Amino acid sequence: MQPRHTKYLFSLIILLVLIGCVPVSGIKDDASTTSPLKEQALALEAAGDYNAAAQLFEELARQTLPPGDQSFLLRAAENYFHGQENERAAELLARINTASLPDLDFQKRLLIAELAISRSRPDEAMTLLDEGIPADMPIELQQRYHSVKAEGFRLAGNLLESARELGDLDLLIADMEQRLQNQLLIIQTLSALTDTALDLLQPNPPGIQGGWMALARIIKGHTGDTQQIQEQIKRWREKFPSHPAVPDLLKGYFEKLESQYQRPNHLAVLLPKSGPYANAARALRDGFMAAYYQQPVESRPRLVFYDSSDSNETWPLYRQAVESGADMVIGPLNKDGVSQLARAGELEIPVLALNQVPPETTPPVTLYQFGLAPEDEARQVAERAWLDGHTRAIAFTPSGDWGDRVLNAFRNRWERLGGTLSEQQRYDARDNDFSDAIQALLNLDESRSRRTRIQRLLGQKLEFEPRRRTDADFIFLAANPPKARLIRPQFQFHHAADVPVYSTSSVYTGAPNPDQDQDLEGIKFPDIPWLLMSEGDSPLSMENLAKTLPGSQGIYRRLYAMGIDSFKLLPHLGRLQSSSRETIDGKTGNLYLDSIRQVHRQLVWAEMIKGNPRAIGYAPRMATLADEMEELEATKLTAAPVETPTETEPETDPSESDPAQIKAAE
Repeated sequence: MQPRHTKYLFSLIILLVLIGCVPVSGIKDDASTTSPLKEQALALEAAGDYNAAAQLFEELARQTLPPGDQSFLLRAAENYFHGQENERAAELLARINTASLPDLDFQKRLLIAELAISRSRPDEAMTLLDEGIPADMPIELQQRYHSVKAEGFRLAGNLLESARELGDLDLLIADMEQRLQNQLLIIQTLSALTDTALDLLQPNPPGIQGGWMALARIIKGHTGDTQQIQEQIKRWREKFPSHPAVPDLLKGYFEKLESQYQRPNHLAVLLPKSGPYANAARALRDGFMAAYYQQPVESRPRLVFYDSSDSNETWPLYRQAVESGADMVIGPLNKDGVSQLARAGELEIPVLALNQVPPETTPPVTLYQFGLAPEDEARQVAERAWLDGHTRAIAFTPSGDWGDRVLNAFRNRWERLGGTLSEQQRYDARDNDFSDAIQALLNLDESRSRRTRIQRLLGQKLEFEPRRRTDADFIFLAANPPKARLIRPQFQFHHAADVPVYSTSSVYTGAPNPDQDQDLEGIKFPDIPWLLMSEGDSPLSMENLAKTLPGSQGIYRRLYAMGIDSFKLLPHLGRLQSSSRETIDGKTGNLYLDSIRQVHRQLVWAEMIKGNPRAIGYAPRMATLADEMEELEATKLTAAPVETPTETEPETDPSESDPAQIKAAE
């Protein structure tokens, strides 16, 4: 039987491959047992036929007297794990008794922790490994220990500790190529932290970890200036003369960065001036120009704006931009226009489209798609709830296209993780009383029906307290702010006050409003860092931008942030395309690309406390090394799959808004 979490199992195996820990190593079987069967099992293990090897190790356990049989059982479990037979591995582990075998006990706990990581349960894994490494453990087991802890910390959202574990692992790797790959992981892990975090979390004295953080800071500030980079690296070496970073890492990685950094000289911007997308376009343009004017004059590209109000003119406008000498295009905004470019087969110059469409065929390799997709948020809700330890969900979403898309994205991700969606109810967002739908969601209607049947049987009235369902760990809610403020108290009234509620950013206007938002108490949701995290004196912080662009505080505030990011992304697209682990700090999130070059956003989580959103921190990102391998294969296919269609997120609920505003916010 195939496990539910193959992706995360693969990621762990790939990490172990990088450090040379696969095939199975470190397990001490009965050295006195030599037989053709054992030699065959070892040969199958070395060849990567793990399930066949596991079966032979099980047979060896049956032929071996205790306690030697326990070593063979553990080796069988290891092979089942690497062969993606997690359930069989767990069954064997439950049979293994290590009470009198302390050395074997650590190996057993390590494998159980790896199984927990494969199920995206970092807390379980870390608890198992809290005791540390016993003395005299083989180097291979020490490497596995640090790699598992690194992945556990990463899944838990603690990137600093994840990098620290990778640093400890680095000191245990002898092979220079494997060490180079591990050091690259250290830098990529730390680069996902914000500049502020890297500055504030610097250890004192800096030591090795501080050196890695300083390197990550240099990378994040990379502007394509070769001389500047060389000077920064020279100063870094003077400050950290004995740092273990291998010279090939510094030379090769920064050379790669320089080759990937592409600053445009002539930009063509396709935005509508009229029609349903005009207001959204104005917000995007204002944000874009705010970022543009923060660049030194000599670094600013030439800008030419084209009116793309008529989506049928998208391709002619693109050709016009190419013939005018543009080396990059930003836009279009509407999905029809993006679809035209996606079907082009080949684009002469790169395009950063400001919306996302599902691929009908393989999109051009120079087409990048950036949008505030609500589906991304729904998937992150599923991941956050799973990492919080929940397994059973119920969903309350509005009727209509937007609600269905969000629900489908949440459900698909939740069930792939292994969660159960016990119930889903759609509500009519034109109403203000959602009692019937909420009672159906919570099974209160069935409870009342049972009371009615019993009263009829007994012929008398009964004292009755309706009982809600008990098979729900949390509620996934999709709603705009006005509706969420009505729905949350109705959940409480209907006996669900103690059930956690998770939602997307749609529940929050983006501006603090404690008087009204106190009715959202306790709701957890992801949103863009620009709205939730202070940026100090940054000229592009939300507070500072409001002084020159008051409109940035209106209903399109998230689109202003997207405009800023659309300019920031341009020179880094080549780097981001090289690996899904490459990221860039954005106003709309920690940004990275998937295999079909759509931009995804790692968001900040917040919880409503007394009417104010309290930032919890960046959402842990479940994308792993396995995703990179899947993406590599996906680029070879004629059509790359995506889970759900994506488009820019509506600022308000579609069922209530003026049609023109709906289109503008899409």
